Amino acid sequence: MRTGHFTSTAARDRFRTLHRTVVAGLGPTTGRYIDTSHGSVRVLTCEGPAGTPLVLLPGAGSPGVSWEPNVPALRRLATVHLVDPLGGPGASAQDVPIRNLADQVRWLRDVLDVLGPCHLVGTSLGGRLAFEVALRAPAGIRTLTLLDPAVTFARIPPGTVAASLGALPGAPSWLRRLFVARLGGGADVGDDPVARLIEAGLSGYASAVPHPSLPSARDVAAVEVRTLVLLGGRSTMLDPVRARERAALLPRGTVEVWPDAGHALPGEFPERVAERLSSLVAA
Repeated sequence: MRTGHFTSTAARDRFRTLHRTVVAGLGPTTGRYIDTSHGSVRVLTCEGPAGTPLVLLPGAGSPGVSWEPNVPALRRLATVHLVDPLGGPGASAQDVPIRNLADQVRWLRDVLDVLGPCHLVGTSLGGRLAFEVALRAPAGIRTLTLLDPAVTFARIPPGTVAASLGALPGAPSWLRRLFVARLGGGADVGDDPVARLIEAGLSGYASAVPHPSLPSARDVAAVEVRTLVLLGGRSTMLDPVRARERAALLPRGTVEVWPDAGHALPGEFPERVAERLSSLVAA
């Protein structure tokens, strides 16, 4: 099995240039690498008030800095750790193939063991991974927040599955831009530095992460961590009605559908997301 990699030196350089632009908008940060079972994981830290930090997991094909729109509001609550997932574009270096979801949980658990107790937050497929580690290895996870999580409480709609051909390296640029715009609520990629970074990752990085399966109802009911689930009423990644019904099985869960939000819910409503996280952390 292979590991994730940039498809060319030019693709890597373009991504890194855009990455530096987004990092510059974060304000003061510090970075470090954490050795894990499957490679070295880059974590970028945005210091905030003392207390239990937030660990943020981005969606597939996105680095940790794709959370840039949310950092100003979230770092007012606590220190924020931005994780570059293994097998995707970013500064992490994958050394060992990731065969299944258990391998993903293993490397993330290694990261969390170093970072210590945290409030774990994931969006899209990052939410799927956050869910899985909370199910299998929840030690130190004080709360779990899932923002329009993909393949967690509902399957991806067929139209989005078809459009995801634009996410493959080598796909025509117009098709890739349409796919990114579909996930981002129709915004033009050229107007948004984070969207441009995600587009560069999709076009120039060959991911090596297996697609997860949908958790069973029994799995959902087995998550004991206090959980907040925010679903986009206009999401292109899930059916919000079905997702809300399945997420209601969480024993310590709060589930909300935001009618005016799409799949890019975190970036669309950063202040509102921070307010809900603040209430969860305080509780």
